[in-house]
Amino acid sequence: MTYQHQQYPPPAYPPPGPVGAPPAAPKRRGRVALLVAGGLVAVLAVAAGTAYGVSRLVGGGDGDGRKLRTAWVLDFPELQRNGLKTYDGQDMFGAWLVGDAVVRAQPDGIIAYRLDDGAQAWGVPAPQATSLCAAAQTLAEGRGVVALGSAESCDTLVGFDAAGGSQTWRATFPVERRKGRSTVTAPDLSVANGQVVVRSGESVLGYSLADGKRLWQTDADRLLPGRDCRVADAQAAGDQAVVTALCDGDRGALLGLDPATGKPRWQQQLPAAQQSGGVLSVDPLVSLPGLSTETFVARDATGKERATFGNPVDGTRFSDLPVNRSNTVEGPEIRPYLADTETLYLPTEPSPVGDDMRQADQVVAIDLATGKRRWVSAGHTDSEVELIRLDDQGVLAWEVGDRRDLAPRLVRIDPATGKVDVLAEAPRSAGTEGSDAKVLERDGTVVLVPWKQVSADAAITVLR
Repeated sequence: MTYQHQQYPPPAYPPPGPVGAPPAAPKRRGRVALLVAGGLVAVLAVAAGTAYGVSRLVGGGDGDGRKLRTAWVLDFPELQRNGLKTYDGQDMFGAWLVGDAVVRAQPDGIIAYRLDDGAQAWGVPAPQATSLCAAAQTLAEGRGVVALGSAESCDTLVGFDAAGGSQTWRATFPVERRKGRSTVTAPDLSVANGQVVVRSGESVLGYSLADGKRLWQTDADRLLPGRDCRVADAQAAGDQAVVTALCDGDRGALLGLDPATGKPRWQQQLPAAQQSGGVLSVDPLVSLPGLSTETFVARDATGKERATFGNPVDGTRFSDLPVNRSNTVEGPEIRPYLADTETLYLPTEPSPVGDDMRQADQVVAIDLATGKRRWVSAGHTDSEVELIRLDDQGVLAWEVGDRRDLAPRLVRIDPATGKVDVLAEAPRSAGTEGSDAKVLERDGTVVLVPWKQVSADAAITVLR
C-alpha cells in the first residue's frame, strides 16, 4: 500500500518562491529543513505552510502571575495518509522546550514554534512515504533522535539539532518488517552520556548522538551465554544502559551496560518471584513487575535490591500505565512518574467524579529506601493531575480541569507533606487540553502538548 506524505508547506498554502524571491508572508518567516535521501537541503519557506498550519494568537496574561491566559494554540491538522493509520496520524512522539521555541515530534516530522507569538521557527519533515514512529524523550545539549520508517517497518534513526532545526545524521538499523495486519514495531530509544541506545527486537545497539556512528551491538546470547534468555527491555539514562532479560524457567537477569561500549558493568540474577518486564526508571533504578509477579523493586546503581512495593502501596493504588498509545505502532511506552534518589512520585489510580463524566486523581510519594508510602497529595480540585517536573521546591504539577465547569491550575506539591499550593489558574477553555499530555513549564509559561487527539482540541496550547 502506498501512502502519500504531505510536504512542507502543504498544497493548501503557497509554495516557497525561488531563492532570492520576496516571501509571500513577511510576518511568518521560518526555516524549513528537508530530509532527503541525498542529505540535508535547507530552503527558505513561508512559515504559514507547515503540516500543522498557523497558530492562532489568543491573548496574554493579566500580569499578576496568578491568572494564566491562553496566548496561542496550534490546531491539529486535517487527517492525512502519512504511513500511519488515519486515527494515529495526529499523534505526538515527543515534545521539548528548546531556546525560545516549543518542539513537537509528530508523524510527518519535527516542528518548532516560537513561544512568544506562535510563529513557526523551523520544520524537519519526514521523507515522502515515511512517518515518524518513535522518539527518545531526552535531549542532550540540544540534540535528539527519532525513528522513522514506512508502513511496513520502522528502521531508520535520524539525529536532529533542536536548537537549529536541522538533521545531523541518519542511520538504518536491523528490524523485522510488519507481517499481515500486525502493527509496525518501533524501537525503544533512549539517550545516555552522549550515546543513543536502541532496542530492536532481540538486539541492543549503541550509536553516537553526535554523528550517528554505530558503536556496538549485542543480544541476550552474548550477554547471557547458554541461559536461553531473550531481551525484554533496554533503557538508558545518566551514564548507563539497563537491559532486562527473561530466561528459561521463569527466571531473569538485569544488566548494567556502558552506553559507549555495550560492555556489562554489573549483572543481577532475578529469581522467579522478581521476574521483570523492564524498568520504570533507570536513574534511580526501579524495576517493573513481570507477567507472573506484582512486585516493583527499587534498586541501587548496581542493580542490588533496596526495597520492594506492590500496587496498592499501603492501601493506595497508583497508575503506571503508559500515557502514549497507538493503534499503528507497537513501541516505547511512556509512563507517568517523577523520581529522585529517595522518592518515587506516581499518579494515583483515577476515580470517576460523580456524574461529571471526568476522572480525578492525586499524587502518591513512595520511599525508595523502604518501599513505604510517604504521603498522598491533598488540596487538588476534582481533576486529573499531570506531573511536570521535580526540583528543589518540590513537585510541579498541572490540574487538567474541565472546559465545561472546572478551571485548570498550576500547582506545587510540598515534597515533605504532599500539601498542594496553587501557583496560577488557567481559563476553563484550556480544561482537558492537558489530559494525557506532555506538560512543560518555564518562567510561568505553561505548554500543553497532547500525546493523542482524544479529549484535546489543539496540538499545542500555550498559556502565560
